[in-house]
This record gives sequence, structure tokens and C-alpha cells, in this order.
Amino acid sequence: MDLREQTREYMKARHLSRQEMAELVDVRCHALAKYLDNLPGCGKESVEAALRAYFLKLERVEARAKRPEFIPTLTANLILEKLQEADERRGLGLLYGPPGIGKTFAVEEFMDQVERQPNPEKPEVLLVTAHSASTPKSLMAALCLQAGVPHQGTASALAESLVRKLETGHYLVIVDEANHLDIEAMELLRYVYDLGRLGVVLIGTLRLYEVFTDGSRPAGELEQLWSRVGICELLPGLMEHEARQMVQKQLGRIPEITFRQILKQSGNSIRRLTKLLERLNELRHINDDCGVEDLIVVAGNGMGI
Repeated sequence: MDLREQTREYMKARHLSRQEMAELVDVRCHALAKYLDNLPGCGKESVEAALRAYFLKLERVEARAKRPEFIPTLTANLILEKLQEADERRGLGLLYGPPGIGKTFAVEEFMDQVERQPNPEKPEVLLVTAHSASTPKSLMAALCLQAGVPHQGTASALAESLVRKLETGHYLVIVDEANHLDIEAMELLRYVYDLGRLGVVLIGTLRLYEVFTDGSRPAGELEQLWSRVGICELLPGLMEHEARQMVQKQLGRIPEITFRQILKQSGNSIRRLTKLLERLNELRHINDDCGVEDLIVVAGNGMGI
């Protein structure tokens, strides 16, 4: 199904008029009408960019609704607090910590909380997850896609288009796994931050912090970006009392030595602990005669942790 047909089906299923749909995606009604009727002069690229941004947002909301229950750990609450601070101050933030401590989960919770706010002045959150193959162009294209801006062109042209869009509203940019970004991508983010007058938060592992501070060549090249960082937090990961609460909820009361075994296997990673507890429960159901302490190593080995 192409985008035009997808839009028609969406409007039909929800009994939306063209005017109502145009308001939802923030385009002029006559432009949307011409697009749906496949007529010239509708500004096709702009209309399709707005529609793609809208449907992408719906997909993300639906995906977040299916995720597990949010656990308000110290790390998660710190991320929520700093994201809010970056938005209110239009600041540049750097949040970093070990993998598996719930950084992405907390970002998704923040986006849910923003969506639930009745405040018409709430920010539009643009979230990009970087990866090892991310390029400056792919970063800018992903942000443009979410902002409803045509996402074809060079990296610098996309950055220009993005800034023009950001100037028209209230936005917050979050880049998860930002430790994968190269120098050029970081510098484009600085440009967007400077001209877009918005909050920007980079989230990643310890490597993200080291890029700015370890005295290597990248640290020197990013001196201007580093000078703008007003929020910088090392995320602690899962605390022992939080791990204990999670273990008790899943396994009930267990001996202290058994809890220590679990903690040794999972460390301060909420991801590893969650997977370990799930695997332990599976093993307990098929090994009724074994105690939890006998299954911990088996569960950990089976998960590669």
C-alpha cells in the first residue's frame, strides 16, 4: 500500500474529513486534498514528508504501548529529570553509562509522559537511535523524517531544512547510542542546536564521554560542541536495593547467598537481570526438584552472560 492509499484508508477507518486529517499532520487542507486526488500543485514532497512523520509517530506510540512495565530506577528517574531539564533550558545534555541499564527504556517512558501531557506547549520529541553504520546524512535524514521535512539531499542541506522547521515550533532532539556518531555528525548536531534554539540530548556508553574528554584528536575537534554541554551525567546503573526488589518480585524470598549469586551474574545491568529472572522462572517450571541456587549458573550460561 502506497502512502496515498494508506492515508485514505486511515481517514476512512477513523471517519476523518480532509480538513481534520490536514490539521493532524499540519499541512494545508487544499494541499492534502490535491495530493489525495493525485492533482498537480500540491507540494507533493512536503505533504508526503508530513504524512510519513505522522504515521511514524503512530507506529512508535503503538510499539511503546507493548513494552514491559516501566521500572522507576534511580537511573531511569535521572534520565527523565535531565531530559526535562534540557527541554526547559533549551540545553545540550550528555548522559552516559554502561550498556543494559535501561537508558532507551527511560527515553521511551519520557516520550510517553510527554504524549500524555495536556499542555499544548509540550515539545515534539525527535528520537534517533544511532548505530555503527550511521552517517551524518542518515542522522539528518532521520531527524527530518520525524520533523515532517523532506529527507532527500546532502547532509548539510538536510540540516538547513531541519533548522528551518525547528524554528517554527517547540522541539527536543534525543540521540540514543550517540557514541556511534562521527565528528561530522556531531558538528551537524551542534549546528542544529545553535540555530534551532532547542534542547538536544546525547545518550550513550562511556565511549561517548571519552570522545569529548580523553585528549585524543576527536576531543580537540569537538571542543566547540563540548563547550556547549550544560548537562553531563554519569548514569549509575541498577542499584543493589533495586535489584533486590526485582528479584523478590519475581522469585519471592530467597537466601542472601542466592541473591548474591544473581547479582554477580547480572551486575548493574537491568537488561541482564530481567533476562536472567525470566530464564530462571522458565527453568524452575521444568526443574521442580532444583533450587534457584542450582539454576542460576545454568540460566546465565544459556544467555551468554
